[in-house]
Amino acid sequence: MRWIGIDEAGYGPNLGPLVMTAVVAEGPDDARPDPWLDCPGTVCRSGIRDARLWIDDSKRLYRQGVGLDRLDAAAFAAIDAAGLPLPGDFRSLLSTLGVHPDREGELLPWLPVGRDCPVPHPASAARVATAIRLRPFASAPWRIVALRSVILGPSRFNRRLADLGSKALVHFSAFAELLGWAWDLAADGTPTVVRGDKHGGRHFYADLLRSSLPPFTTSITPGPEGPALSRYHIRSDADASTPRRSLTLDLLPRADADDALVSLASILSKLLREYWMSCFNAYWAALVPGLKPSAGYPVDASRFRRDLLAHLPDPDPPATSWWRLK
Repeated sequence: MRWIGIDEAGYGPNLGPLVMTAVVAEGPDDARPDPWLDCPGTVCRSGIRDARLWIDDSKRLYRQGVGLDRLDAAAFAAIDAAGLPLPGDFRSLLSTLGVHPDREGELLPWLPVGRDCPVPHPASAARVATAIRLRPFASAPWRIVALRSVILGPSRFNRRLADLGSKALVHFSAFAELLGWAWDLAADGTPTVVRGDKHGGRHFYADLLRSSLPPFTTSITPGPEGPALSRYHIRSDADASTPRRSLTLDLLPRADADDALVSLASILSKLLREYWMSCFNAYWAALVPGLKPSAGYPVDASRFRRDLLAHLPDPDPPATSWWRLK
């Protein structure tokens, strides 16, 4: 059985990328991975002050600049559990998660070629080392097998917004990329269940799925569609060379707090965005000493843009390349 959790960070801001991540686990039965139950000696919810790894909605781990070490620890524990090489810099972290640092991540010019920032953050090193040494998921009957991220940097976000016409459709397009990747995984015949948060207040997704997935599916059958759950069964017929694919998509409210794989996806997405914003803020601070950094959300993003343009009326790169229109 295969389970996949998907979540995003950066839907609301005017600065920085939209990041979405999938975390994949596999196990011998149909009991969904629950590290809070399966690994109680090494994993816990946020707020408990012991050596265990915190897994929770990323907003509970990190807020107002506090908790980066908790994000780093959970992210690197997941990377290690998936058997991926532990990155030592941001570009390598992006590449490990399937993102081209410059073409998709748009790190240029915030992080010129030949320069990089270390990951994990030096202040996180001790907690990350502890998390990896603990092997927090080792006692579980399932294992994390893959991680994948999609990043829409500001320029790509704006181009996609112009093409699709709405921010919600831009968000769904990133989700559809990861769902297509999940569908490719399901080609081995393993029953696959994907879970994620509801997209805003939407309860009906069948038409969006049909418009996104027809090239590689034969049927999309809705299950319940309402405030508590929107479910879709996606199937293909077997042929002489490939087994039948089977994927169930569940979209629920608060999945990032209630499902540990979605929580880990939330954590990885948030961490990538935080490192990206750190590079962005450092670039402009070097040109405008004293410029207060921004997390990128609308009110403070407007303050940042106003302060920056007051000192650099003709910034390089221009605002059109880093200011998200919605």
